[in-house]
Amino acid sequence: MAHDKLGPGEHGEIFIKRHKSGKFQARVRVRLFNGEETQVSRNRKTGAAARLAVQAEIDTLLNAPRGSAQLKPDSRVGLAARQWIDDLRLQSTWPNPPRRPQTVDEYERLLGTQLIPKLSKYRLNELTTAVCQDWVNSIIEAGKSGPYDMVVTAAQARGAFKAVIDRAIVHDALRYNPMDKTTTPKRKVPDPKAMTVTDVYRLRKAVRDWECARVGRPGPPPTGHVPAAIDVMLGTGLRIGEVLALNWGKVNLSRDGLPTIAVDATLVDIKGHGTVRQEMPKTDAGKRTIIIPKFTVESLEAIRPPITRPDMPLFPSRRFRDGRASLKPQTPHNVRRTLRAALEFANMTGEVHPHLLRSTVATFVARERGMADAAALLGHKVNGGVTVRHYIERLRLAPDASTVLQAMVEIGEEEAAKATHQRTTGADAARADAPAVTAAKVAVAGEDSGW
Repeated sequence: MAHDKLGPGEHGEIFIKRHKSGKFQARVRVRLFNGEETQVSRNRKTGAAARLAVQAEIDTLLNAPRGSAQLKPDSRVGLAARQWIDDLRLQSTWPNPPRRPQTVDEYERLLGTQLIPKLSKYRLNELTTAVCQDWVNSIIEAGKSGPYDMVVTAAQARGAFKAVIDRAIVHDALRYNPMDKTTTPKRKVPDPKAMTVTDVYRLRKAVRDWECARVGRPGPPPTGHVPAAIDVMLGTGLRIGEVLALNWGKVNLSRDGLPTIAVDATLVDIKGHGTVRQEMPKTDAGKRTIIIPKFTVESLEAIRPPITRPDMPLFPSRRFRDGRASLKPQTPHNVRRTLRAALEFANMTGEVHPHLLRSTVATFVARERGMADAAALLGHKVNGGVTVRHYIERLRLAPDASTVLQAMVEIGEEEAAKATHQRTTGADAARADAPAVTAAKVAVAGEDSGW
């Protein structure tokens, strides 16, 4: 007798037969979602009980995850995590990739330090929300005995593991994500810090004094690169990786127009490749052209070689004896190390780091020109909804904040000049004028610059 063809997820008529032993057997044909056909049978004391048992088994078969060629319900968590990383690595090579290679490196480091030591030997079908929450809790508890609270790490690890299990669901190794109901503490609200105009003056003076102190000493001669890099960051708000990725072909210092810097790349650390130039900034909104202030122009003119090529980095890693510059840029690690040495020389150890300069530029521009201009200058996306996404051609020229940033440097120089003048007029005069100086400083900081 021919059977009717079943569709995926369908079952035939349930047949019930009584055996000589008195027990009832229910049986039925079932076609699974992968196309396979199987037969289910169950024996019970009554026909109704046998029918219910078969129906329960049908429900289990049709709803239970069966896995794929890559991942099964009983696969180890470590394997699922490795496959997720491998998928991300492949996707990072796509045009306009969803994740950059350095982001994949960070995910791999995060899972390797937080997930693998604790859950890698669990099987996927052994994971429960309780097991996952205990894992998250262990990260938080580990932070209580250290210098950091690990809240951010726990949130990042939770998000990465959730994505690992989402991929397992795609491969039909699981039907629900046990990480969905887990929780982490709320992150602390960031409290951005910015330098004062006097601090900006002290920093610029410190790196120049350090360069002068190296003249005549053993080792490579001073190049002026660190002071110039500091001035580029102060004049643009660029990240250190964006600054060091700049080529002379992207810099316009001509006197017949507005001096500009075009940002379209950054330096990143990629596992197995070291520090490389990524031909795109951190975000798409990061592609922009910035009008630079006078002090930045002067610093760049001071280090500009007599002959430049468009692909020549502003801050090459070395200069050869014949005057040629390397086409390999300095790395952020090297510049940070040099900055630390300059700060130590000026007794400013720990006071400044490169990202603080970015916060300083953002704060100064926001207070003078508004949040939107500050965001555009820093290369952050300004949300405009559907209109911006589909109808308005993107303007790559950042708002002109060069006069604001030039004022930031000049006010700092004026403050330093006043302080020097007070020290040279004698101790008595300085004590007499101290209240007036303090009031003047507050007025400049509070009214003129918005600080």
